[in-house]
Parts: sequence; structure tokens; C-alpha cells
Amino acid sequence: MRPRTEALSDALERLLPFLAFAAVVTAGWFWFVQPRLAIYLRARTDAAALEERVRTLQQASSRTRSIPPADLGRTQHEFEQRVSSEDRVADVAAAIAKAVLASAPADGLRAFVIDAGDRVAAPRGGGSEGGGDGVDPRMALFPYSVSYTPLRVSFESGFETAGDVLWRLRDLPTTVEVRAATLERGLPLMKTELVIHVLQRGDAVDVPAAAVPASAAAPGPTAPRLGASATDQRGAR
Repeated sequence: MRPRTEALSDALERLLPFLAFAAVVTAGWFWFVQPRLAIYLRARTDAAALEERVRTLQQASSRTRSIPPADLGRTQHEFEQRVSSEDRVADVAAAIAKAVLASAPADGLRAFVIDAGDRVAAPRGGGSEGGGDGVDPRMALFPYSVSYTPLRVSFESGFETAGDVLWRLRDLPTTVEVRAATLERGLPLMKTELVIHVLQRGDAVDVPAAAVPASAAAPGPTAPRLGASATDQRGAR
């Protein structure tokens, strides 16, 4: 046994430098090389992904068509068609009533009320002295005076009825503004209350220069027309 032990000891002594070198290399790999290699590979992957995203965005931008300039004549014509010059409050109320009655299920409608207020002449610019309850200030870009009649609609029904009624507001005989929409959950029915401004187009007026941005002083592709045109007396859409 003793010769074998001596032989094993001699072999270990000869292999000790190689084992020490292997241990140092292994420790260096796990402590220094591998973390830096992982960071490098991750950064390379991120860079490749960003380059691919840049190429995708460049291709998408090259396929995007330029937006054509605004057709001011068509815009004003659509305004004249959509904002009626006649009093359409009764027609709007009838259309909303028809929408509510058609959307509500049988025995699923309660406390249905439509109440119309007095007509208000909206000042140029869309504001109001009483607290900002006028029309949209963008109406001042068109060469017409605009008035509105507040219409309050309330009923108790299901959520589907409220959603369907709001969807049908796009088919009214004149343009309206939904100033408030309140949904109150209840059992078995939910209460819906809408405050709508029914717009009416008035006489042609001059658009003040203050309503137009300074950059639009000279006619451009997006500058609103300053001159008034003849009032279109045709009916609403």
C-alpha cells in the first residue's frame, strides 16, 4: 500500500500546478468574463431590435401619403348643411323620443321627460358671461351667428338603451352639442340624464381678425375664410 500512496502523492504534486491554473481560469470565467459577455450579448440583441424597429418606422413613414390641404369651400358648405337655419328643436326632441322608445325594452322605461329651455344667442367666441355655457368656440371660425336651445332629456332604463340613444344623436336634423351625460346606477333600472344644446345657424356675419391665428393672416391651405357667403336656406341634413 505504501508504494501506491507514494505514487499518488507524486502524481498530485505534478498535477497541482495544472489544477491551480484550472481553478484560477474557472473563477475568472464565472466572476469576470461571463457577466461582461452576458451584458455584451444583451446589448447586441437590444441594438438589433432597435435597428429593426427603425427600419419598420422608416418603411411606414415612406408609405404614408401626404395629407391634402383643407377644402374651405366644402367645409363651409357642410357647416351650412349640418347646422340648420330653422328652429329644429321640436324635430330633435321627436327624434330623441323615437330613439328612446325604440331602444327601451318592453316594460323597461320609466320617468321619460324631455324639457326644452329658452333659446340663447351665443356670443362670438363661444363663451358666455354666466360661466362658460356657450357653444363650441370653434363656431366663431364660421361667418355665421349661432344660437342654441338647451334640451334636457332624462329617463330610467337599461345601459343598452342609453348607449343606443347616444349613438343615434349623430342622425339628428341639426347639429347638437352634448353638454352633459349622467348615468346613475340603480335597481332594477339605471337613470340617464342628457343636457343637449340644439344649434341653429343665424345671419351671416364678418369673422373678426382676432378669431384667426396670426399665422393665417395670409390665405393658406388651413386658414379659415374671412368673407361671409350667402346663407343657405335649404333644410337640415
